[in-house]
Amino acid sequence: MDKFAARLVKSFNDKDLGTHDLDWVAKYRSDAINLVGNLGIPKLSDEDWRFTNLKDFASKDFSTFSGNEATFKKPKLPDHISSIDGFFIYTHNGILVSDSDYPFSFSKIKDSFDTPEIKETLYSQVSDKNKDFFYELSSAFIEDGIFLKVDKDIKIDKPIVIINSFDSEANLKFINSRNIFYFEDSSSAEIIEYSVSNSDNEYFWNKTTNVYVGNNSKVEHLLIENGSKSSFIFSNLKIIQERDSHFTTNSILCGGSLIRNNVHPMLNGEGCYSNILGLYLSIKEQLMDNYMFVEHLKENCGSRQLYKGLLDDSSRGVFHGRILVHEEAQQTNAYQTNRNLLLSDSAQVDTKPQLEIYADDVKCSHGATIGQIDKDALMYLQARGINKKKALAMLIRAFTDEVVEPIDSEKILDVFHNVVNDWFSRSKIMN
Repeated sequence: MDKFAARLVKSFNDKDLGTHDLDWVAKYRSDAINLVGNLGIPKLSDEDWRFTNLKDFASKDFSTFSGNEATFKKPKLPDHISSIDGFFIYTHNGILVSDSDYPFSFSKIKDSFDTPEIKETLYSQVSDKNKDFFYELSSAFIEDGIFLKVDKDIKIDKPIVIINSFDSEANLKFINSRNIFYFEDSSSAEIIEYSVSNSDNEYFWNKTTNVYVGNNSKVEHLLIENGSKSSFIFSNLKIIQERDSHFTTNSILCGGSLIRNNVHPMLNGEGCYSNILGLYLSIKEQLMDNYMFVEHLKENCGSRQLYKGLLDDSSRGVFHGRILVHEEAQQTNAYQTNRNLLLSDSAQVDTKPQLEIYADDVKCSHGATIGQIDKDALMYLQARGINKKKALAMLIRAFTDEVVEPIDSEKILDVFHNVVNDWFSRSKIMN
């Protein structure tokens, strides 16, 4: 067992997380911490981590966070977030601090372990094809986070906006969050997650969200990681979809010193569809590592991955996209695209598209590109009277806007464009 895993196992034992009034919770945590010890922190020799070196991160001694809800103050949010007409939920340093009457239910996950949907979701989203150290770590320390449920046939008419705020108490802390979003049959909702920090704290946030999308349900999800630029964020999003469901997730990654963004949809019912979209915006020394694993389990399903990177200075990006089509998943349509635009000579991207197909009646494709601004396109615009600065801005915006083409929600589209525009302004990319 490596030193990093050993420290976490000790913290687990010190917190006595291996015991719980519900036997299944105790076993779930204990099985997970055993896997944490056996797997050890990922190394460059691990195929799924071959482009991201965690040596410096593992040398840091983050202490386990014990939250204090009394310190919560509503964070200052940009206008394009605070002005959303939505149902706002707040977490502070990983702890749910909201209590409102909304047309859906939500509660602290540790107060809801006796809810059957939690156990069902946690155990149904296990795949032997995708073992991850940080997912197991999240399972071992499962306690803080949100259980959100939308009942059958309920259509939520405004976005659910989850604000994750961090303050100085998070500095040099290990914060573990586990969310479960459960959508019963024929329900629909839009979810926007936004992370913000009031200072440049160095914290380790291990964040996992499990999503269950029932038969004929539709969910659109936007994740905006815009917290401390010194933070280390390891995010797992696991989705299980049932028959005729439709799930779209879009990520905008712009905060964090290191972000590992894992997305794993499991298409488990005939006729369901997944859109897995993302935009990573990195500057200075940021590293953004995206691992997409789309698992087709049933026939007549479709998925689309479209991830784009915009990188400047000495930043780095990683895209590892994997499509697994099981033998039973005939008539699968699955597409994967990764495109990267480098704005400096020292920015770097590693990309690895991958197909693993065991069915014989499928349509699957993948592709990846890495390049710089097209000089011919720039010259073309300038030749038509557009100055160089504006022409450059037009090309970059056209590059980023493609990511949201599959999104139906006008509200999510507005938020996406406002967040990206705000990042352009703050990062001075186009100045």
